[in-house]
Amino acid sequence: MNAQFKSSASLNRVFLLSSLAVGITGVFDPQTAYAAAKQEARSIEEVVVTARRREESLQDVPVAVSAFGAKQIKERGIETEADLQISTPGLQVRVTNSSNQLNYSIRGQTVDSFSNSQPAVLAYVNEVQAGGVSASALFDMESIQVLKGPQGTLFGRNATGGAVLYQTKRPDEDFGGYITLGVGNDSDKMVEGAINVPLSDTLAMRLAGMTRERDGWQKNLYNGDDLASIDTDNVRFSLSYRGDKVSNHLTAYYADHGGKTEGLRLRNAYNMGDTNPSDPSVSIGPDQPTFATLLYFPGIIGSGLLDTDNPRVVELGNEFGFTGFGEYAAVQRSLDLDQVMNDQSNENDIQHFLFGNTTEIELSESMTLKNIIGYNKVDSTQLTDVDGSPFMVLRMGDEHTDNLGYLYNTEQFSNELQLAGEMLSGDLSYILGVYYYKEEFENNIPLKFAADYLDGILDVPPPAGFGPAFAYHALSEDESKSVFVQGTYALTDNTNFTAGYRHTWEEVSIQHYPDSAYALGAGLTDKFTQKVDRPSWLLSLDYRINDENMVYLSHRGSWRTGGFNNTSINITPNGIVPDSFKPEKAWDIEAGWKFSGLIGDVPARINMAAYQQTVEDVQRTVYLDVTSLTGNVQETEVKGIEIDAQFDLTSWLEVGGMIAWTDAEFTKPLGDVVGYNFAFGPYADAPEYQWSVYFLAQTDIEGLGHLTFRGDYYSNDDTYFSNLNDTIGPGTELDGYELLNVRAALEEIAGTGFSVVGYVRNVTDEEYERGGLPLAGVLGTNATIAGEPRTWGVELTYTF
Repeated sequence: MNAQFKSSASLNRVFLLSSLAVGITGVFDPQTAYAAAKQEARSIEEVVVTARRREESLQDVPVAVSAFGAKQIKERGIETEADLQISTPGLQVRVTNSSNQLNYSIRGQTVDSFSNSQPAVLAYVNEVQAGGVSASALFDMESIQVLKGPQGTLFGRNATGGAVLYQTKRPDEDFGGYITLGVGNDSDKMVEGAINVPLSDTLAMRLAGMTRERDGWQKNLYNGDDLASIDTDNVRFSLSYRGDKVSNHLTAYYADHGGKTEGLRLRNAYNMGDTNPSDPSVSIGPDQPTFATLLYFPGIIGSGLLDTDNPRVVELGNEFGFTGFGEYAAVQRSLDLDQVMNDQSNENDIQHFLFGNTTEIELSESMTLKNIIGYNKVDSTQLTDVDGSPFMVLRMGDEHTDNLGYLYNTEQFSNELQLAGEMLSGDLSYILGVYYYKEEFENNIPLKFAADYLDGILDVPPPAGFGPAFAYHALSEDESKSVFVQGTYALTDNTNFTAGYRHTWEEVSIQHYPDSAYALGAGLTDKFTQKVDRPSWLLSLDYRINDENMVYLSHRGSWRTGGFNNTSINITPNGIVPDSFKPEKAWDIEAGWKFSGLIGDVPARINMAAYQQTVEDVQRTVYLDVTSLTGNVQETEVKGIEIDAQFDLTSWLEVGGMIAWTDAEFTKPLGDVVGYNFAFGPYADAPEYQWSVYFLAQTDIEGLGHLTFRGDYYSNDDTYFSNLNDTIGPGTELDGYELLNVRAALEEIAGTGFSVVGYVRNVTDEEYERGGLPLAGVLGTNATIAGEPRTWGVELTYTF
């Protein structure tokens, strides 16, 4: 017997039984029998992904993908975007100026807060691109896929880091549903459910919803509020028609998110004239006198230099022993992570509506026409204390007026028409199409300097009766049109060649509203526009060594559109214009290995990818002089290795894990930002190491039900939340941390349809920080966001 058919004693036993069975029929073939035995012995389920816009096995796709089905989503406790980080090598979910401001970072590609730059990792819900400044609630999900590396040919410009694909459950032909009731610490209360109703042989509907309330785990000592609370209501309606040649799937989703975000914690306070500790030649802090440096650093509370209109600050200062920023920073560092002093309420007010409709027409047995219409609207208002202190240094909005903080309104419309099929006796599979996308983004940032002072240097009215001193208020528009084609040709039975091309025409514009500071001061009310068109491409070769092993090599290129800054202007010979930044260009080489089969007699799945990615004109944001300035850094290089694996050691025990090594650096670190030249580094939001391990034990208890117990251990290396730590923004390194999560479930209790789940997250109550806002060049401050402490809960589900 040749080497391909050598195996363990366990597999041989199955092989002999299969041989005996087929021998009795008189058609014994040893290779066929062995293959049948091998398939029977293999217990790892096949994972289906849509990384190439068609359904394929994960192990057959020459792309680095992490995929989770409905069962895995529940087992891993993936309830928000942030939960994906624990299970996905190379993914960071960034938290910036509040715990509700989330951005994906894959292989170092991300977007900064207060930036008009587009995300570098695109989110799709049911094949509809869905952006917006808001965390989501994930419920009644069918699958989640994380695609890594440039995805420009099939998912559009801006996907220089990757794409995250969310698929909700579609209606099917069976009546049924479920309802889940959950309770937990901090008065956590949750109700989730869905009902599926077949309306005819070809038409079915599904209605799903989730509501959750939880008190905050963080105490705001300034006003006694509980922060990091949850108050969310969600409903989703789906309608599916499946005919012989035509199918249509419609989804309408609405959410109302409230609660209070987690508060920022002041970490560093720099005065004018301070220098970087690692390089005394570099000045840090505000480069000119600001209200922060003049009023709050000298320690003037009670000094008689100026009187404050904020008795609460005086009271806290006397209690904790601080009179200014410098002393308060030390006080904040001494407090527990669940204690802050924020002078803002941190309230959320977010409405989200998403509509998607997908129509498929089978033109022939080998050709399908698909049209995807999408509409996404997110209205978000958030009150955030950006400096993380009780001082109203730079107050965002005014709680006593209609201007209630940051306003982020996003409205998106898209339509994609695809033609997909096979040719040349199935040797060539292809997809081609056209895409249209239109986005409007209204951003209003109202500001008031030193709002806790009534007079003195600032001769402005008290905040109780008047609005903010000024605001950055503009409407940005992005219109995109593209054509694309991609095909895979079978060179041999084991070798495939894939090539793809997309060309995109982009028009980006900005226009300031009449109440904007630049409309008033610089007279900018006209609409300013920039146009660009660029290609994206893909070349890939994959080779299936045998049924268990596949290797591939790919080269991809993509780009991220340029744009305008909302909070900065540029003085040119032709007058004052909004400041702009250039498109970002990215390309990579990726090599991968995918294994699914037996190691000895243990079923296993292993996926590994090694890559090197270069990015030119990298879009990064600098915070300086009460502005956020997005510009272009000359060049970066990111290389790394990502591995995830699963082993079914026994019929009752599964183990696995993932690891990512990332080496990211600014190879040409000089950045041009509105005439300022900064040397960027080190690279933020890209920890060198990230890894996790897990086990899943399960057994059937006769007469009781199916019992499972899962444990996940996750480790995240040190990282930075500023790309200018070595120059104007030191003190932004976050320590690494480890998290342990456990979950136990008893399903189908005594055959009744009831299941119960208990879980504990962050079992060891690890104290860690997971993000921050670097405003050293604006206020002389850096502030951080803490990670959640230990939480626990119990859920009871009835399935019918």
